[in-house]
Amino acid sequence: MPWPLPLLPWPVLVPAHGAHGAHGVHGVRDSLLARDSIESVQEWHDSLADETAALRDISSDVCWHAGFTKERCCRGDPSTTKDCWDGSYSFGECCPNADCWMGETFTYDFCCADRHGPEGNQACWSGDFTHQLCCLANATSNSWADILASEIETEQFYQMDDFYTDAQYGDEWGYYSKGHVLLGGGKGGQGQEQTQQFAHFTTYPMALSPHFARVFCRLLFIMWVQLHERAPFRVVEMGAGSGQLAYDTQQCVRTNALGLAPAVWRRWAAAFEYTIMERSPALRKRQQSRGLRSVAGDAQSTGSCKSVLAALAASAACTGGEGVDALDAPECRANERGTAEAGASVVLSNELLDAFAPVKLRFSLYGKPNITSCRSWQEVRLVHTITQEKLRTLLHVLGYSEDAAEGTISQVQGWTDATFCAMANTTIGLEVQQQVAANTSCLAITFSLSELVNHLDLGVPFASHNMRMRIRKDTKLSDRLRLITERLNRELETSVALPRDVYRQVRHQLRDVPDLEADFLHSVQTHLFPVSITKERCDDLEWWFKAHEARIAKLALFYRGLGYPALHLVVRPGEDNFIDLVDCLLGPTGGFKLSLDYGANFEGLAHSLSVDGDNDGIFVPPIPHELMEGLPECHNFWPKCAGRIDWTTFVDFTNLAAAGERRGWRTVFYGPQNLLEQVSRLNLTLNGNSYSVPGYAVLQQDGWVSRHVKGWYGRESDMDGTGVQRWTSFKALLLEKPSAKEAQSPILFPSWHLDTRLTDPCWSFDPSTVPLADWIPRQGKDSHDALTKLTDEINQKLGRQYAEGYEETQLAVRLVDFLVAKSGCDAVRPATVAAILERPGKWEVLRRRLLNKWGEMWGEETVTRVARGILERLASGEEEEATWPFACAGQQAAMLLCATPGGASKAGSRL
Repeated sequence: MPWPLPLLPWPVLVPAHGAHGAHGVHGVRDSLLARDSIESVQEWHDSLADETAALRDISSDVCWHAGFTKERCCRGDPSTTKDCWDGSYSFGECCPNADCWMGETFTYDFCCADRHGPEGNQACWSGDFTHQLCCLANATSNSWADILASEIETEQFYQMDDFYTDAQYGDEWGYYSKGHVLLGGGKGGQGQEQTQQFAHFTTYPMALSPHFARVFCRLLFIMWVQLHERAPFRVVEMGAGSGQLAYDTQQCVRTNALGLAPAVWRRWAAAFEYTIMERSPALRKRQQSRGLRSVAGDAQSTGSCKSVLAALAASAACTGGEGVDALDAPECRANERGTAEAGASVVLSNELLDAFAPVKLRFSLYGKPNITSCRSWQEVRLVHTITQEKLRTLLHVLGYSEDAAEGTISQVQGWTDATFCAMANTTIGLEVQQQVAANTSCLAITFSLSELVNHLDLGVPFASHNMRMRIRKDTKLSDRLRLITERLNRELETSVALPRDVYRQVRHQLRDVPDLEADFLHSVQTHLFPVSITKERCDDLEWWFKAHEARIAKLALFYRGLGYPALHLVVRPGEDNFIDLVDCLLGPTGGFKLSLDYGANFEGLAHSLSVDGDNDGIFVPPIPHELMEGLPECHNFWPKCAGRIDWTTFVDFTNLAAAGERRGWRTVFYGPQNLLEQVSRLNLTLNGNSYSVPGYAVLQQDGWVSRHVKGWYGRESDMDGTGVQRWTSFKALLLEKPSAKEAQSPILFPSWHLDTRLTDPCWSFDPSTVPLADWIPRQGKDSHDALTKLTDEINQKLGRQYAEGYEETQLAVRLVDFLVAKSGCDAVRPATVAAILERPGKWEVLRRRLLNKWGEMWGEETVTRVARGILERLASGEEEEATWPFACAGQQAAMLLCATPGGASKAGSRL
């Protein structure tokens, strides 16, 4: 499915010059902060210095000509150089320091006169108001959003991550905490054999039980071997849901479901321990009812480390039998951090990270923004409104007296007026008032400005003086603003805004009255509002800005060249805390972190957000009709049914890997989840010990090709009949906290890239991201020119090509693994492959064998074409020339299985 990437017509710009150069060959062990990053950041800085490449503020183009310059006209206040202003343009429209001067208190003379010295009057400077900006007019103007909120406190505007957390995990009305996630709303138990435990979704561990867990089980065994048969070998699963993965994995170990050599299995089973850390009380109770060890903890808080380590130290081996005191062995001692004896060896998570609370950020591309400065960024917050009548009725039903209800409404109305009318009377708000009908509400004026930001075709500026000019003189923008304001004024008539604490109080009082809670959700409207990033938030994100500076610079060059006014990005602060927690659990001797979830790399997700200003990166999964009874339409706008439905987000795997990197970790593998599966046998020798690890496949001999089996193997365009391929579908990320001796990767398949600068040079295109975001840079330096040549036919063709490429790259690995499992590594040697291609009969026998295994799922044409392409690549021995990604993946899989590191052999069983 093609991704729409509109060319924005306003303003007219000279595009930035950024080439999509050839990528060097990088292994997955190279730093994510690749050496190319310096080059990318320098290119961004060079573009800012180039006046022809910059996304220019409108005032720079229309205010200054002949003898009228910014230096002459703006070094003062409106009365300093009166001849600059003839009625066509004003000081407030043209000068970046216009917001410095307030009435008779802060004037140019009071702040900047020579008598105050070279740095001016120090009493005038605070925050963004500096001597350089106000006196010299030689700094970036304050943003219009900053000016709009300059006279108010935005603390009572809900931070997006706080709202998300309250609605998902909050004790009062959280979806998971209240048990809505479970069948029957958490009432009544489910038997151990019941794998469908959730109210309106299922997970792969449940849908593919027990095979999904056995793929994990096999990987855990290989990790145990590579960690020198560590004992105890402690596995921690975070956010285990129904507990199906934990249950099936432990059954796999206990019953030797993998078919390991008996002597090896006995040592493995004796060392193996499994513990769950779960935030949801309802889910933790369900897990414990299945006989699973589960301890309370929040995966987004390092504070959970101590309680998990205490649970590990309380294992059966350490506690002994009934009445026996805990043993005093080193592995039985709980410490502040994991130790060599008492830490975890592996931390797992499946569909956990998508539940981490997101923050939406906006980075302006106007002027000369600094990527690592919070001044260049805004975060999106939420404000809830409700009509006075609805609020009054609600309060009466909740038992408020008439006086108490009216007093509450009066307080809320007072906060609404004080907050939003203060914004409406700023210099930005007053400009809006000049364009709209008299008596337009303060709520309508302020929310219309916040809504205007997402109209990408308008190119809404960043600087306050440019915003004033655009409101006054750009008829397209002012007409749109007027329409939005008129609609909001009708919708918000008699409405009040609920401060965050009042909203929380109402939800607390409604927590046990579901029908009334549903009525409240019908009545409330949610509005998104951009505000400045607070110092606390800025401190939390400092590492994020620096870690992704090069990626953001590359994105900024791309979108500014297309005329976009801003980048939209989503960050989950909990991801860094999560990696910190895992680091604490693994201890100094190292270990592995394996995460499965749906998502993509940093740049792919940024593209999907930046082309659609209304996309907040939060999605509502499909909901059964019976669970929607009494609720409003929940899918149109994600906050609408907060607390009563599940939300999800796409995981940024690049950010997770970067968080690990800054702690000295390495990225071992990233790619589609089915690449965790290896059906061919693996032979290992370590410390003089030899191990033969049987392969395992989710798709068993004569197995049913269900839609979840198709999804596991990447055949998602055929999974639900929509024909849509999701490039954000399930991926696996394996990180290692290295010990003294670096372990070999337990996954013998080619890793995908987490940074587009590390895209495999063998790939002729990158199917792992938004098609146009990859295609446009490949057309040359001028991205603006490339997009003007894009036709609907090309766009549709790209959508199909990239979707098929995404799927077929996964199929290629499966075909090679199958061939090795059936016939050993000789089956993929160049001489063997060439002989097959030269003899039609041999080729037909092989083709039929592959179709017998994969034809039902993939279709004859696809299996035949992909298999032929892989064999031709293997026979040629060509490695440098770029080609179809599936041919590259097949060739690399054969090399990794049979050459470096190798060890693969025939499965020794029927497939």
